[in-house]
Amino acid sequence: MQGLSKVFFSRFSKSLPFRGALISSSVTAFAGLGDALLYPILPIYGKEMGFSFFAIGLLLSINRFVRIVANSQVAIIMARVGARKVLIFCSVLAVMTTLVYGLQVGLILFVLARLVWGLCYSGLQISTLHYAAQETQRKGLTFALAQSIKTSGALAVFWFGPPLVNQLGVEPGIWVIALFSSIGIVLSFFLPMLPLQNQDTTIKTKRTFYPSAINLLVFSLSFIIDGVMVVSLAQILGTGFNSSGELLVAVAFYLLLKKLFAVVVSLLSGFIALKMDPVKLYGAAILICVLALFLMAFNQPKLGIVLAFLFNSIIVTFSPLVALELDRKRMNSLQVISNISTWWDLGAAMGALLGIYLVEISNPQGLFGLAALVILCLSTWLLKSFQFVRSIPSHWLWKKKF
Repeated sequence: MQGLSKVFFSRFSKSLPFRGALISSSVTAFAGLGDALLYPILPIYGKEMGFSFFAIGLLLSINRFVRIVANSQVAIIMARVGARKVLIFCSVLAVMTTLVYGLQVGLILFVLARLVWGLCYSGLQISTLHYAAQETQRKGLTFALAQSIKTSGALAVFWFGPPLVNQLGVEPGIWVIALFSSIGIVLSFFLPMLPLQNQDTTIKTKRTFYPSAINLLVFSLSFIIDGVMVVSLAQILGTGFNSSGELLVAVAFYLLLKKLFAVVVSLLSGFIALKMDPVKLYGAAILICVLALFLMAFNQPKLGIVLAFLFNSIIVTFSPLVALELDRKRMNSLQVISNISTWWDLGAAMGALLGIYLVEISNPQGLFGLAALVILCLSTWLLKSFQFVRSIPSHWLWKKKF
């Protein structure tokens, strides 16, 4: 433990990108409290707030669709004004949108708040990844710590948010959450300044949507695991329960487990990346996710879900890093980060939109089996880009330095 603490604090004190990644991910964690609270609140209290089931689905998904378009535009702005200014601005807007959630506003204003939050999250996410991408040593640890801290906000609000709302009521409870979110504004002013990107490097939308191996792979993984699997847990687990209440508890448990994995496993994988090449750790995680999907295809859903959520947290953590390593032409790092964020958002949004319908009209086992084959093919294509197979020595897992 002393060795890990020494590594952590030495990098924190000496490296501006490392410190920036930790602070910006903390800002994101606080800024996202209001958004995370909506997922358990709206399905239960949405009707009382005057929203139909369609409107509730719209409010919970529209922010992710916004990010598909916003990521590249936010990256362009960030290249001009810097990540620090973007983070300060987005942290302020995030608190304002959370306050709107607690007002008795109509659907149009609530949708507008969700649209603004989608833009804010693009700024928060890309800023954090940008800080992490500038770290020259122990980059894997930096990405992992940032992912773990960022997700801890949602994990925390899942624990204390619902009891708070039950005690105070929906509107006052959301306002208290907004007060907690304002801590992110304070933290954002402690962010270090980084040099601006060279003005001759630009972010191009057509590059963002180019279907490369890494882009298609993260799209497929987010579509099936962060999209289809998340929204169709009730159908996947729907047998063997005595009541709908028991099923609800089971679904909530797996969703909470997913967030817990995102916090804990991301953190542990960062320290593992000090000894193990993150690219190879990433490849191993993909293969285990493929195995998890095959388990679901062969009627072993519970084990498959746990493995998929567990190792997908590693994939989410290291996808930006792998994309940067794959970029042999050394394009603008903001362009690479915009690419990978957009394809992940696109996959998760499409999976959430179509997931329940696909599971209802098709054989779920066949759907997950097909997804496993597609991801296996795409991962083979990606790993060949790294000349992965030909470069594995007998001691391939471990390395001296990354």
